Amino acid sequence: MRGSGRALLLCGMGGVGKTQLALAYAHRQRPSVTLGWWIPAGSRTSVISSLAELGRQLNLSSTTAESTAKKVVGLLSERAGWLLIFDDARIVEDLLDLVPVTSGGQVLITSRNPQFDRLAETLLLQVFPQEEASRFLRNRAGDTDQDSSAKLAARLGGLPLALEQAGAYCRDSGIGLRDYLQRYDSSRARLLRHGSGLNRVSVEATLELSFDWVSRRDTAAMQLLRVLSVMAPTEVPRGLPAMSPSALPRALARACTDVVGLDQTIATLLQASLLTSATAEHIRVHQLISDVLRDRITADGNRSSRWLRVLQAKAVPRRDPSSSWSVARWLNAALALLWAGVQVDERHPDGWRRASTLLPHAEKVWTQLTNGVATSREKELVLAAQLFGELGIRLFRSGDYAVAEELCRRAWRIGQEKLSDTDPRLLRLTNCLALVAHGLGNLDEAKNLYEQILPVYRRGFGEDHPNTIQTMNDLGGVLMEQEEHLPQARHLYEQIVSTRLRTSGKRDNHTLIAMNNLGKVCRRLGDLSTAHSLATEVVRVGSELLGEEHPDNLVWMNNLAEVLRARGDLEEARELHQKVLALRRKVLGETHPANIVSMNNLARVMRLLGDTTPALQLYEESLRLARQVVGESHPSFAAAENGVRECLADQHRLDDGQ
Repeated sequence: MRGSGRALLLCGMGGVGKTQLALAYAHRQRPSVTLGWWIPAGSRTSVISSLAELGRQLNLSSTTAESTAKKVVGLLSERAGWLLIFDDARIVEDLLDLVPVTSGGQVLITSRNPQFDRLAETLLLQVFPQEEASRFLRNRAGDTDQDSSAKLAARLGGLPLALEQAGAYCRDSGIGLRDYLQRYDSSRARLLRHGSGLNRVSVEATLELSFDWVSRRDTAAMQLLRVLSVMAPTEVPRGLPAMSPSALPRALARACTDVVGLDQTIATLLQASLLTSATAEHIRVHQLISDVLRDRITADGNRSSRWLRVLQAKAVPRRDPSSSWSVARWLNAALALLWAGVQVDERHPDGWRRASTLLPHAEKVWTQLTNGVATSREKELVLAAQLFGELGIRLFRSGDYAVAEELCRRAWRIGQEKLSDTDPRLLRLTNCLALVAHGLGNLDEAKNLYEQILPVYRRGFGEDHPNTIQTMNDLGGVLMEQEEHLPQARHLYEQIVSTRLRTSGKRDNHTLIAMNNLGKVCRRLGDLSTAHSLATEVVRVGSELLGEEHPDNLVWMNNLAEVLRARGDLEEARELHQKVLALRRKVLGETHPANIVSMNNLARVMRLLGDTTPALQLYEESLRLARQVVGESHPSFAAAENGVRECLADQHRLDDGQ
């Protein structure tokens, strides 16, 4: 309250403490103001009525309540030393012409709606930070259990009303925070309906006010909130609902047909403070909002059998049919959205970032599908497996090998249980697991998996089908790392390149991948002329087609640098490896496993050039990163470890004068 003449808006979700903060401020200001008035602002009528009552207290009279209220506004605009609090305002139109504008007094407005820019400066109230929430619980409950207070604070999402309610329950019933946490996990809905010792409304009742307001105002907004409630309380891509509108109830599907319609739907939720954040990229719902709404969906679904829902729809034609959807149906909608959302190029960083954002939501949906919250059908379980496989392969390409392996193995196990050996969905899940196994250095496992699915692709799709060719390419990648299989790998890649050139042409990403791999095999077999010719052409076309910084093109540049090293063009090789390493750090981040490969390759060239000390330093840096990112059993770790030994041996020979 800076005396600017403008009101201050306290806004935030229900239960965040807007009214309590306003009361605390009023109490603190009481000695310094000559007049203070509390105005229930849920409607324009209640504002006028309250201001008119203040007018009567000030001996102001008029023919109508509205004219009396405006006399009060005029009087206060000319006076100083007063405080007005407009509590729980809904929309700015309810307060127009009813708020004094002067630096002589102070106006506080509390609202869940942040859109009061015309009248007030905005102060958005956030939930308590984790440590503050934990401390509040311990103090309120009279319990020093830090572990339980931290876990409970996380469950309650730092919402002050929920923290107060939990602390008061512990005090009133004589239990500890650990006991409350156990009760919360088993009986959350009942506890959230329980008020606090201060006779405040419960968390559930507070949030129900917002739900009901949104339901009356915008059916699509309430439907969006319901589908978000079965997902994780973390960032959701803003455009996700528009990626599969056919899976959504009718009103929300219509709202998602264009970006403006979705914006308006999101705006309604923001006005009710039912989204804790909304940006151009993401939206997010508070955990307790999700919990309460999900419990409400479960209760509605349990109460409403199919025939009863039909009767309700006939009796109340305008009733939202999706208000009686079961949790299972909302989970199916969320699963369909996530499946649509993951369909971003698996080889591009945008796809990797999207996968990282979607993973917590996939895990949340999966938990509910498998823990008895909803009756899940085989169709949904298989789609969830496909989702985990696609998320896993994108996270693998981003460098998150451990998570990728867990996801792809889980997906493959589900697929094996639910699908036949020739089902294309199982073949894709097997391919994803094989790619991850190869990346982790498990060459025998990867080879066995590829050899399982390649004959199935050949019989079912033919030699020229993209899936057959891709599997041949992936198998060749394993074979080229096993010296005894290098001739077989070369023969395989010559077939692949010939087919790709014939079916797709040279200016195709998959053709370039195959040409690059053939060049790698030729280099390892000592055919440096062919290897150099292929590598140079792939980098030239790849830079034009994808751009120099694309992750695939960086792989191809790395291979060209390795050909230059093998030819003895060490200065050129060092320059190109330095460039690739710098670009990989820029594009992929400092800890991507591809950086370890580049660091090892650059260090080897530096050692060959006689720069032993900087080569040793780079190998040691690579060794630390490999231990952190891929583990000591990975080939990249072994390569760095061997490089360190060779550099130390070189230094020892130099010291001995050899």
